[in-house]
Amino acid sequence: MSRSIVVEIRPALNLVSNIILWFSLSFLLPLGVALWYGESFVPFLIPGILASSLGWVGMHYTRTPTHLGVREGFLVVSLAWLTIAAFGAIPYLLDHHSLIDAYFESMSGFTTTGATILTDFEHEPRSILMWRQFTQWIGGMGIIVLAIAVLPRLAVGGRQLMQTEAPGPKVDKLKPHLYQTARALWKVYVGLTLLEVVLLELAGMSLFDSVSHAFTTISSGGFSPHASSIADFGPIVQWIIIFFMVLAGTNFALLFRAMTGKFQSIRQDSEFRFYLLLLAGSGLLLALLLNQGTVEEQLRQGLFQAISIITTTGFASVDFNQWDDLLKFILLLLMFFGGCAGSTGGSVKVVRSMLSFKFILREIRKVVHPSAVIPIRLRNRVVSEDVLSGIMAFSVLYITTFIIGSALFLLDTYLEGSSLTIVEGVSIVASTLGNVGPAFGVAGPMASYADLSNVSKELLIVLMWAGRLELFPVIVLMTRSYWKR
Repeated sequence: MSRSIVVEIRPALNLVSNIILWFSLSFLLPLGVALWYGESFVPFLIPGILASSLGWVGMHYTRTPTHLGVREGFLVVSLAWLTIAAFGAIPYLLDHHSLIDAYFESMSGFTTTGATILTDFEHEPRSILMWRQFTQWIGGMGIIVLAIAVLPRLAVGGRQLMQTEAPGPKVDKLKPHLYQTARALWKVYVGLTLLEVVLLELAGMSLFDSVSHAFTTISSGGFSPHASSIADFGPIVQWIIIFFMVLAGTNFALLFRAMTGKFQSIRQDSEFRFYLLLLAGSGLLLALLLNQGTVEEQLRQGLFQAISIITTTGFASVDFNQWDDLLKFILLLLMFFGGCAGSTGGSVKVVRSMLSFKFILREIRKVVHPSAVIPIRLRNRVVSEDVLSGIMAFSVLYITTFIIGSALFLLDTYLEGSSLTIVEGVSIVASTLGNVGPAFGVAGPMASYADLSNVSKELLIVLMWAGRLELFPVIVLMTRSYWKR
């Protein structure tokens, strides 16, 4: 006899429909930009109407008193990101891009990856470029976090949703109620965005460029309305962006506590200290190895690229595709770190790297002293064995996904007769899985993913989606035990 399905589909679809309905409002910004610049607003009007209509219909026909559980949380988060990316692709479709390219650009935007298929930036409508930037800003803090902040009633079962979506092992509780925590995080997010807009304008950027780059700096996204990314802007602009990339890669809960006067939180946070040490050390190493230009140029370029890659922002102040192999190898390694837990950065996260390293050291010591009890601490607290096993499981799953993804990607490029090297192919997989953006070769910082085959693009879309949701929600949906009792 077949076993019954235990996942409650109706409440999951109801919540996804609710999210889509509110997401439809996001098309108002690019629509306004289109009107301001005298461009067609149809690419944003159509998906806005579709999203609001389908969201309302979905809510109406899936009303149920059943609450969300752990299983439904995985389904809601995974389905919400796939659906939002689909609606977000419509403006690109109406801008004469293919279906695969449109969905690729949209998924890259919402997951804050920053991998692009655009090649002719000069002839793209400004409204399309602004939509592209805005998708990263929406996705940076998280679609579910935004939904909970706007709709307090979604906080019922919302902690599971936030835990599933939020980057890192744990969601910090800042306020008594979950929706208050979500709003506190968004206040920090919006405040930093506005501050960067002002500073970039004062540094000489136009208002359009200031808003565009603030959207994709704070979100650790890396999209730019210029093919040359940040390379054509002066040193002051680049230093400002360096500063905000560091903030974007910091735990936003920690930033909130600092902004409310609890400065000791920063001083006592071992993850943040390790994060700053990693940024400074890798940046200085790159600066020393560059050995070109003035001391200030070397320092700026080394720090900019190291911080951009580690935080998974993906901006480029120089075409590092032209650097020698040693420098590119260092950048490839940096793609696996990511920002702090609770930041907008992608990849593995600094805290997982720290705890994995401590775990390995402990196991080495236990070989010598088998009976010793050696606790692992983080922020002066003992880390439970359950948390450690979860981190080690994630690390193994991440590396396994990277290896399988690389094999499949390289197989497709081989069958297509591509001249892509193994290092270039591996860098592309590492970049998309870690939501970094630029890679080497045809997908370099001043290049585009446009020339890849549709099969490769489809694979990379899955990697971007799975990487943003930190693998487990996606993997769980693919297991039979998830759907059966």
